[in-house]
Amino acid sequence: MSRIPYGSYQSKLRAVLLLSALFLFSTSALRAGIFDEGDPAAGKAIFNANCASCHTTTDAVLAAPGLGGIDERWGTTEEMLVKWITNPNGAIETGDPYITSLIKTYESSFGIMTPQPVDEAQIKDIFAYILRAPVEGGDAADAGSACPTIHDNDDDVSSAAGIWFLIIGVLFLIIALSAAGTNRSLKNARLESEGKEPMPHQTYSQMVMGWMGRNKAFVSVIGLFVVCYFITVSYIGAMGIGVYEGYEPEQPIWFSHAVHACENEIDCEYCHHSARKGRHAGIPSTNVCMNCHKGVKEGRKTGTEEINKIYAAIGFDPATGQYKEDHVEDPVKWVKVHNLPDHVYFSHAQHVEVGGLNCRNCHGPVETFVSGRISPVEETNEQNIPGLIELSKPTLTMGWCIECHNKAEIDLASSDYYIDMHDRMKSSERGREELRRILDEDGAATVKELGGWECAKCHY
Repeated sequence: MSRIPYGSYQSKLRAVLLLSALFLFSTSALRAGIFDEGDPAAGKAIFNANCASCHTTTDAVLAAPGLGGIDERWGTTEEMLVKWITNPNGAIETGDPYITSLIKTYESSFGIMTPQPVDEAQIKDIFAYILRAPVEGGDAADAGSACPTIHDNDDDVSSAAGIWFLIIGVLFLIIALSAAGTNRSLKNARLESEGKEPMPHQTYSQMVMGWMGRNKAFVSVIGLFVVCYFITVSYIGAMGIGVYEGYEPEQPIWFSHAVHACENEIDCEYCHHSARKGRHAGIPSTNVCMNCHKGVKEGRKTGTEEINKIYAAIGFDPATGQYKEDHVEDPVKWVKVHNLPDHVYFSHAQHVEVGGLNCRNCHGPVETFVSGRISPVEETNEQNIPGLIELSKPTLTMGWCIECHNKAEIDLASSDYYIDMHDRMKSSERGREELRRILDEDGAATVKELGGWECAKCHY
């Protein structure tokens, strides 16, 4: 067998090593170009515009498989990945084995992806964002955020004070009776030492009655004080009937307004969508929740526990991203918070659409609440929002409503109705006199002056 010259062998080895290095470099460079060279900030905007309705940046299923870890899972060339995104049918027609396996696995559940109007540079940006995107979701405001949750665990201060007052009173009574018994025993011991007859035995009630008989003036003053105290407490209690400021019932699902309204800046009317068109603001049905929680499947504070209650109610399987066909819906039984008497008429549409009121005008700083809560009037007055009318009567009472109607001014040019009414009043002598009466004092018309205090406006 002929021998290969050493120099020739060495040159061939160098050529093989060089080709291998070039191949590895080109492959890694291409991979880096697809997955690492893009701009995450630009990719976020492109992802939200084109991809977010179907894909998540994690491995969670939305309307299609999640894209988390795509750089490790993709099983064919990066050129094919670009083709799969921009022209899925063209990628399928190539017969690539990995693309064929994707079709077999996912087509029956999710269908074939729509071609996306993005170029290779934009695809790089998208993947740069996906591989560095923060985990979405959460159900509690961060401690250092500008969205504090101030009513997470309110203590009932008044109830606690009453309990302590009762405990102190009982302890004082026990000490007083014990001291009286000790004093009586000492007196009997002294009488016995002097050879005198001890005091006759008395029960505690007899001792108390005897003391009261010997201190009639003091007992009369204390009795008068006690009677006045109970009359005052009874009056305050009677005036508090129907006043539920601070009422925050426990709900079947732990829900944070601070996360939704403040952190994520979701408009109140997105969930309470009938506030602008109907009497009631409405409690959102679970399908409204699913608009977001089909993708957001875990919270920072409660994990999957609370969000899974939504899925159980509507019959959604978070593992497959599909609704269960044989599921019998079980609506969430929310506890109503703002509950007016049956004989009271109130329309959200009149106040939100016509009056232009901000939800916080009546409901207080909702963005700091956890569950639904009746905001005390003092808390509502502390807000810094345009058009806030500071009131003094308790929230959701008749005094609160009529006080607002007495202060709220109406812009007579704000709607065609007011403009027409203003023109009709100017067209007659009687109307002009009424208009002067309304506007002469302060130059403004209030809700009260336009009939906002008429009984039939609010009561059936």
